[in-house]
Amino acid sequence: MDDNVDERLLEIPYERLSPEALQGVLEEYATRGGYECTLSLTKRVQILREKLVQRRLKILFDPIEQNINIVKADGKQ
Repeated sequence: MDDNVDERLLEIPYERLSPEALQGVLEEYATRGGYECTLSLTKRVQILREKLVQRRLKILFDPIEQNINIVKADGKQ
């Protein structure tokens, strides 16, 4: 990743989001890509939520691009 991009990314603690906003972020992320998945959306969101609570994932916001991404907390993609 470009260093300039890294510098502008803001980590958003999931606890700071309202339950509705967090649900929206998780659902949007879980439906990206359009690939076939045997897990229900509910199950994919549950897994993402659990990994956030366990600090295995984190939410990043790019204020320039105005988008949110969920990445591994250790920084490895």
